[in-house]
Amino acid sequence: MRIVILFLFISIVAKTQTKDSIIKITKVKSSWYFRTMPIGVYSGAGYMNDRITQNIEFGRSYGPIDAGIAFGRISQRRDSTLYLQGRVTMDACQYGIFSNEFAVGAGYVFNSQVPLMLEISSTIFAQVGKNWGLGIIVGYYDYSGNTRDASKNLYGLFFRYGLLRDDGGVLMSRSRIGRHHRAR
Repeated sequence: MRIVILFLFISIVAKTQTKDSIIKITKVKSSWYFRTMPIGVYSGAGYMNDRITQNIEFGRSYGPIDAGIAFGRISQRRDSTLYLQGRVTMDACQYGIFSNEFAVGAGYVFNSQVPLMLEISSTIFAQVGKNWGLGIIVGYYDYSGNTRDASKNLYGLFFRYGLLRDDGGVLMSRSRIGRHHRAR
């Protein structure tokens, strides 16, 4: 009985493969990526406009590591302070479409009494589409200056566009070779 079920399974798979497109998966050493955090919220007291942050990030992926430059603002006020930050994100573990990432960053906050910005954060990311995914970020931001400093916890939502990674964290490129149909 097991042999019959195995034979039927192999026949169905073989028939399906003749009708579907063949997808070639290649390993890639590096690729460009884009990441944006449309909404992030700092914990602590204050008006909501002062606690919402946003950023965009462009960079290059090298295997399990993303190295990029993030540009954003630390609040939603009209006189909001802008920042520029160098950021390195490492894919710590990958399980199917889900991954856990760890990031460190350092940046400069323009026109601020606390210009030095340091970040350490962790994400849970899901590769939802062919080249894009979404996730949540939990992290710590430290701001320091000559006479003041501040530490903030951050919780946010982000989107990433770039090549997917396999279970080992290796970048993958998928391309269609063509369609094969079974002759009648």
